[in-house]
Amino acid sequence: MNSQHSPFLVDVESLRRKAAARDLDLPVIIWDDVCSSTNDELASLVRGQSTLADDPTDRTRRIAVSNATDFAEVPAQFCVYGTDHQNAGHGRLGRTWTVPARRSLTFSIVLEPGAVFDSWGWIPLIAGEAVRAAIAEAGVSAVLKWPNDVLTADGKKLCGILARVEPLPTGPRIVLGMGINTRLQPDDLPRESASSIAIETDTDGSEVAHEDLLISILSTLIPAYRELVEYDDDDFSRSTVGNEVCANMVTLGTQVRVERPDGSNLYGRATGLDAGGDLIIDNDISVSAGDVHHLRPAADGTATGTAADDGGRR
Repeated sequence: MNSQHSPFLVDVESLRRKAAARDLDLPVIIWDDVCSSTNDELASLVRGQSTLADDPTDRTRRIAVSNATDFAEVPAQFCVYGTDHQNAGHGRLGRTWTVPARRSLTFSIVLEPGAVFDSWGWIPLIAGEAVRAAIAEAGVSAVLKWPNDVLTADGKKLCGILARVEPLPTGPRIVLGMGINTRLQPDDLPRESASSIAIETDTDGSEVAHEDLLISILSTLIPAYRELVEYDDDDFSRSTVGNEVCANMVTLGTQVRVERPDGSNLYGRATGLDAGGDLIIDNDISVSAGDVHHLRPAADGTATGTAADDGGRR
C-alpha cells in the first residue's frame, strides 16, 4: 500500500506516535494522495462496502494501524481517513466543494455515539471548537458560526464541517468530516467570503504544518467528544465544553435569518443552544437544520447579510 511519492501532508506513522504521546488511541489512520470524498470513502468502510484489505489502483495510500486491527473488519471508533486532495467533496444541503491539491487539511473520523445519539447535534459544534482552537494556535483568531463553520474574526470562512449518520445493526456510526483552508492563496479561493491560514498569516502556506494542525484538532476533539458521551446532565450547553462552544460562537446574540430546508425563512435573534445543540431563536424557537445568515442593520434601517453567508461547503 506504499509506493514512491512526494511527501504526504500527514505522515500516518508519525501521527499515531504523536497521538499515543497524548494518550489518544487512533486504531487506524488512512491517508491517500487523492480521493473523491473522505466522508464517502470512510462511510464505505463503515458500511462494509470496502475494506482496508482492498488495495486501490487509482491512488497512493498509506495506512498506520494498531496491532489488534483486522483489515477485514469495519473501522473502529476514532479511525481517521485523510487525503492530500479531495476532488469531489460534499457540502451541506447537497452542495459540492473542491480546492487545489495539497492546500487544505481534509479528513474524516469515525464516532460511535451510542446513547448520546439524541444529542448528536453537538458533535459538529465541538468539532468546530476543536478546529477554532487549533487555528488559534496557528496564529489566526477565529470564531464559530452555527452549525458547522469556523470563520475569521471578520467573518471569512476557514473551515466547514459535515457529519453524516450511518445506521448499522450494531448501532449508529457518525462519519465526521472537516475541510480547513490552510495553504490557499487569494487566487485559489472559491469566493471572496473565504480565507485561509496562509492568507491570514501572510505566508506562502509552506509554514502551515498539516500534521501539527491535525494532532491539535484531535487532542481537543476526542476529549470533548468523550465528555459529551459521559455527560449526565440533560443540558450539555452547561458543560465545560458547551460553555466554550457558546463563548466562541459569533452567531449567539446576533440577528439572523435562518433559511430552512423547506425554503421558508425565520428571522430573529439567536439567543442560545438547547440540550441537543439546536439554535434557539428569540428564546422560543429551536432550529435543528438550516442555513444561518448573520444580519446587520443597513443605513436605511433594513437588514443585510454579512460575509459569512456562503453556507456549508465541506
